[in-house]
Formats: sequence, C-alpha cells, structure tokens
Amino acid sequence: MNSGTNIHSMSYFVALVLLAMSIPLSKYAMSVSEFALFGLWIWSGFSFQIAFRFFKFSGPIRGFFHFIHYLYSLTVDNLAEKLGLFFRNPAAVVLVSIYLLHIIGLLHTQNFDYALKDLRVKLPLLILPVVISTMNPLPFHRFRLLLMFYLAAIFAGTMVSGGLLITGNFADIREISPFISPIRFGLNVSFGIFILIYFAFHDQRFKLWQRALFVLLIGWFITILFLLESVTGTLILVTGSIGYLIWLLLKTRFRLVRMAIIGITIAIPLLFIFEVWRTVVEATTPPATNFSTLDKVTRLGNPYQHDTTRSQVEDGKYVGLYVCPMELEEAWDQRSNIDYGGVTKEGYSVEATLIRYLTSKNLRKDADGVNALTDWDIKTIEQGIANINYIKSPGLRVRILKMLKGYDVYQKTGNPSGSSSMQRIEYIRASIGIIGNNLIYGVGTGDLEDAFNTQYEEMNTPLERQYRYHAHNQFLGIAVAYGLLGLLWFLFAMIYPGIKLRAFHDYFFNSFFLILIISMLSDDTFETQAGATLFAFFFSLLLFGRKRNTSTWQLGNQE
Repeated sequence: MNSGTNIHSMSYFVALVLLAMSIPLSKYAMSVSEFALFGLWIWSGFSFQIAFRFFKFSGPIRGFFHFIHYLYSLTVDNLAEKLGLFFRNPAAVVLVSIYLLHIIGLLHTQNFDYALKDLRVKLPLLILPVVISTMNPLPFHRFRLLLMFYLAAIFAGTMVSGGLLITGNFADIREISPFISPIRFGLNVSFGIFILIYFAFHDQRFKLWQRALFVLLIGWFITILFLLESVTGTLILVTGSIGYLIWLLLKTRFRLVRMAIIGITIAIPLLFIFEVWRTVVEATTPPATNFSTLDKVTRLGNPYQHDTTRSQVEDGKYVGLYVCPMELEEAWDQRSNIDYGGVTKEGYSVEATLIRYLTSKNLRKDADGVNALTDWDIKTIEQGIANINYIKSPGLRVRILKMLKGYDVYQKTGNPSGSSSMQRIEYIRASIGIIGNNLIYGVGTGDLEDAFNTQYEEMNTPLERQYRYHAHNQFLGIAVAYGLLGLLWFLFAMIYPGIKLRAFHDYFFNSFFLILIISMLSDDTFETQAGATLFAFFFSLLLFGRKRNTSTWQLGNQE
C-alpha cells in the first residue's frame, strides 16, 4: 500500500471520527464533516505529488489549469467507479430509496419552499449511505476506536449537562442539552450505553480496569438519561435490556445461570411498572385530612379558602388548601415586577403557578408562604416553573408528575397545550385524519406542514398555534406525506438491508435498530439534521462501513 493510499485511508477514518463525535455535540460540525467525507469520496486517489508537479513544471497559470483538469478527471473517474459499486449493492440502493421517496413526493406537492428545506435537512440520508457503501470498510480495530471517540463525545455532552444541572440555571430540563435536542441526545446516550455493555462484557481486548471504567460510565449514562426525563430513552433501556438478557439466555447452557437470567428478565419490566405505579399513587393520593380541624385564618387574621373539590391533587398534596388570595396578591406584588394577575414568561397564570409552587414546597398560600420564598424561588416562578421539584429533583418521577398534571388539565379543560404528552393525542388525531383523506399517495413532500395546519383548523383543535406540530411519529409522518404505498416501501427499506446483509445477527446493528424503531414511535426522527444524520451515519456504518466475517458478525472477541 503506497503512502497516498495510506493518507487517504487515514483521512477518511478521521472524517468518520469527526462526524461521529459531532452527532451528539455540534450541528455545524456535522455539516462540515459530511462535506469532508463527500470531498474525500469524490476526489478519492488525489495525489499531492501529482498536483505539485503541475505547478513545478508548468508555472502558476498553466499549472492551475492542469490542476483543474486533474480534479475534473478524478471526479469523473470516481463517479463512474463508485456509482458502479453503489448500484451493484442492492442493500445500499434500497436504503437510499428512503431519500428518493422524498424526491418522488415532489411530483404531487405545491409548497416547494418547504419541500426543498426538507430535502436539505435529510440530505444525509442520500450522501452517507452512498459514500460509506462505496469506500473501503474499516477493520474492526478502527471501528472500535471510532466508537471510543463517539463515547468520549457523548461523555463530554453529559458532563456539560451535569454542570448545567448543578447550577440550576434553567427553566426547562430540556435546556441541559444545549447542543442538540434532548430527545436526539437521549438517543445517543442510549446507544452509548449498549456500546459500553459490549466493551465491558464481550470485548476481550480491554483490560480489567478499563472494563470497570466502562461499567461506571454505564451508570453515569443511565443517570443522565433519567435526569433528562427521557421517556423514550427509558423505554429503550428497559426493552434493550430485556432483549440483551434473552440473547444471553439463548447462549447460556448452565441451568443456574439460565434461571438467574430468567428471573432478572422478568424482574426488570415488573420493577419498572411497579415504580411507575407507586409514583402515580403517591402523586395522586393526598394524606388523610380532617377538614374540620384546619386553621380558618392566617397568622394575620385573614380567612383561608380550603377547596378540595375544584382544585387538584398534585405531588400528593391538595393544592387548594390554605389559600388566602388577598395576602398572596399583596405579598407577591411586593416581591415581583410581574403582577399577580398577569402571566409568567412562559405565558402561564402567575396566580396558579405561585399556588402550585408554594404547594410543592409545603408552604401555605398566604403572606408568610410568599415571604418564605427565596429570590431564586421568585425568579423561578416568574419563568413559569410551578413545582420546585422540576428544577431541584429532575428525573423519571418528575416526568411522570408532569404527565399526570397534563392529563389532569386535559381532562378538565380539553386543552392539551400545556403537556407534550397530551399534545401527541392531537398529533395522532390530525395524522389519522390526513391519512384518511390521502390514503394511497399522501400529500407530498412539501405539503406536510400545510396539511397539518388545515387539519387542525378542520378539527377545531384547542391546541394553541405554537404547539401545532407534525405527527411526532416517523411512521405516521411517512404515511401522511407518501400514503400507504410510501409507508410500506419505507418499512421495506428499513428492514431489507439488514436481512440482505444478515445484519440482524450483529450486536451493534440490533442495538441501534431497536433504538431507532422505538424513537420513531414517539418522534419525527428524520425531521431534524441531528436525527437524520444519526440514522444515516450509523445505519450505513454498521451495514457497509466495517469489514465483516464470521467472528465480527457475532458477540465475542472481534479482530
């Protein structure tokens, strides 16, 4: 192998590493890395020695024209060679057809501005499978090293999230993922956990202390996943753990080990269900209260209101007990520039937010309660945070509390705007309505947003306009845009490459595929650059981008 080939091979590997590291950290770096990969692909075989000779023997002007001609010839030759390789790879062609489906959708679209924007965001679905499937696959030691860099990038992101969490300087837990959306970051963390499981328990190349470090990282990543309040990440973790244990069960011959694995496999979902059930019961069941013994007046002598019929139970407490509106208004207006009768920075009622916040701190809703709040508490309420636990104790329990609150408001008002979980009900309703009217071919690539806006108006939805999003389900989104035919082809394009290349025997591919499918059930994974790049990069890399043989397509020592 000559030095030029070595340089190009190393450059390609470095570009892959940079792209892998940028996925959880930087949208800008994603774009730069993808262009670098495309440049290496289109000018594969470029020689600096040849280029230097043009200028050395022909001078700067003639050398420049020779150089341009050299690049042109190289481009034409590479396109002919690599596109030939691509079209002889049916798995790669079928995978790229996902992007072609979006192009076909232009035939019956009217909003080309939106369509072109959508095609640009999803360009990784075209570029990465074509490039990776026609470049030399990585040997496993380089593939392992790439994953190590990827894990390092995820770890860096989690450290930033941990730092933001410690400062408490956020109004929404999603703000502790500053680089990409918390949903996409959660997917990266989830995949990182399964990579670490492989490194810790199945890759014999690592030393004992390194494996111990991987186990610690698994614990840290799981902690971050819970702190992000990621329902999708939690479901991925539970489902993936069960799948992994079932695989171990099939591979194990020792009876006691099999029995232990069966017990753990049954215990994981049961413990998860029990924890959710326990949280719901605690949050919705207030302590026994003798209402006849409640104080009737405040310390200042003003009457309390004790409302247990209209007001809700939140976090295991009656929100409507010990409320003195007169004192609340006077005390609040003395401490805040936002009027008691006004709204917070997030648009919520100051009165309702203050009462809920005081309840979460076990303070009475009177002047003494307001005066007991710190300046930080006041600023937090002004931001629209109605429960101190949302900031001080983030995690799966808080996520469940938010969902319960959203459901309670939805039940009483019919308006899902205040809860992302309840909003999804409207998204599904709108999606089904659009699909029913465009069953075979869908609405086209560019008319997706217009179709949803029209459907929301026809439904007379109570959703506020700023919350009128798309399907939040990739499968429904595909069906809306491309109809039943498009959905069937999309499912085929997702599954066929793995079957064709027998990738469903591979640990890494199965882990990523599971993460992908679960994410698509609760989100439009392809609708953002981070989501489209995550899918296109790792799907292509795991299918085409690494050398495969009998040993490397199984768990165990891979070399």
